[in-house]
Amino acid sequence: MKLKAIEIFKEACKTVRSEVCTKTGLIFSLCLGSAAILVSCGGGGSDSSSTSTSASTEITTLVTSANGVSNVTCARNAQCIDFIFSGVAQMPATLSQLATSWTDTSTNIITLSKIPLVQGSNNATVYDPQGSVFQMLTIPTQDVYGFPGQGTRLFVGNGLPSTPMGTYPVQSSDPAYSYYAALPGGTNPAGTSVATGNPAYVNAAAIGISPYPLVSFLPLNPVKSGFYPINSLIVGITLTGAVWHVEKANDASGNYYNPLNALPTDQCYGHPYNQQYHHHSYSWKCFDQGTSGQQSPVYGFALDGFPITGPRGPDGRELTNADLDICHGTESEITMPDGTRKFTYHYVLNREYPHSVGCFRGKVNYNQALGPDNPPNTSPEALGTNPFMKEGFAYFNRASPVGP
Repeated sequence: MKLKAIEIFKEACKTVRSEVCTKTGLIFSLCLGSAAILVSCGGGGSDSSSTSTSASTEITTLVTSANGVSNVTCARNAQCIDFIFSGVAQMPATLSQLATSWTDTSTNIITLSKIPLVQGSNNATVYDPQGSVFQMLTIPTQDVYGFPGQGTRLFVGNGLPSTPMGTYPVQSSDPAYSYYAALPGGTNPAGTSVATGNPAYVNAAAIGISPYPLVSFLPLNPVKSGFYPINSLIVGITLTGAVWHVEKANDASGNYYNPLNALPTDQCYGHPYNQQYHHHSYSWKCFDQGTSGQQSPVYGFALDGFPITGPRGPDGRELTNADLDICHGTESEITMPDGTRKFTYHYVLNREYPHSVGCFRGKVNYNQALGPDNPPNTSPEALGTNPFMKEGFAYFNRASPVGP
């Protein structure tokens, strides 16, 4: 039978604050043979952090990108961007590197204690009275278009995490202010609205945080089929209610850097772009660390549907880039969010650039993964242009890339 996604949203929101379901204004048509199953829930505004201090991993340094590493070639220690995205963003072929006070350009080492992190430890209620609203559902009998027989994993939320966030816009008294003020703020493609604020920013320091309709349909049982460059800013959805972005940041001259090399983040290694709060690099610092000496938990899912785990492998040892493939992943048996054990490919968050997803091992339906078409009833053949997660890009409703 056919149900509209808004009905699924209402069912999912029974256990959390449900205003996000009506705020989205998104209605989609789904064919369901069985009820959606709730498997994970990110909490309301009362949670300030999901960090497990009893099993914290002490990280003091990160390995940043080497000066001149490719932006477009998929390789270990790099993150490759699709020519469409890199072309529109006018991204150069290689990354640059800044000699910031926390970056040793001779060793590519970032010393975390030297970073002037953005101040503030704000609960999500500071940015939305609802706090953090997030649900993850599995729909085994409904497929994402272009992925027959794989089922659907659905995320619904307001984009605000259950972990603490810094104070944004960055205040002029903040030690990090000068770094943000020196970088361009850009233009917000979502325009002037309650969810996204002003359409243009005088500089990066002026960008604040707002809730937005986070809606993402990913394959539930993805299949490895290649090594595909990334074609969006967002690369994955966290189980704490926010997203991960690509590890790229530009300056006013058009140079691109590893974001943490050029720009301090907050204590959970996040900051906003176009009002959308997102994570970079050492993001797992504020996540549940799991049990010391054992494999790290699943922290979220990449846009191709594969899980993203923390840095520890099956033997409890921290995985390095040498242990991972060119997309920054590996295969092992992991514990899924619903508690089941599954042998699968998964990406790994670790201390070495690109820190998360380097490229995609499965194809991606960017149209469905980044907030299906808005307004509702848009033809499946039409380009998807929902600006909240797509940042102004238009995507076809199909598996990408089309070829092998």
